Amino acid sequence: MNITYGRISTSEQNEDRQTTKGYKSFIDTCSGVIPFFERPQAKKLIAFLKLNPEATTNIIAVDRLGRNLNDIRNTIEYFKANNYTLKIETLGIDSNSPIFKMIVSLMGTLAEHEKEIIAERCKQGIEIAKTKGLYTGRKPGTKDNREKILSKHNDIVLCLNQKMKITDIANVTNKTRATIYKVKDIL
Repeated sequence: MNITYGRISTSEQNEDRQTTKGYKSFIDTCSGVIPFFERPQAKKLIAFLKLNPEATTNIIAVDRLGRNLNDIRNTIEYFKANNYTLKIETLGIDSNSPIFKMIVSLMGTLAEHEKEIIAERCKQGIEIAKTKGLYTGRKPGTKDNREKILSKHNDIVLCLNQKMKITDIANVTNKTRATIYKVKDIL
């Protein structure tokens, strides 16, 4: 039996590219910085694999597993330790290949680097919009309520729950220390 796992960052994105007709699909909607084993659909995938260990899990690209090399490696090690087959569509290889781990590590490094590039482009775009007067930020006097802040910064909440250091959380999430402390105070 073949199954697919995918990840989209926002609900506005289309998940069709990450599914295959006739395959059972597990698609998470979350940031790539959220660890694989903390994602709802990834948890369902693991539960499914425990009942169907012969199934092959297909993913379109390594960055769908995550944007953190250590998390990608941990996920792959879990699949390997449990004799689950993981196939990367864009690379045309699966976890039974002798060079799988090396290539996935390389692609994971590139995914992590791409996360940094995306963050830099966002900052540049905001700066350009500010100079043109198109980006003003939140209107004065408006506030997010507690639930909205926590859902908006779910990645920080997850990191705080794992007892990560503030500096490490800032590096993983690309969010400011002030934002992290704000979420910590709410918790």
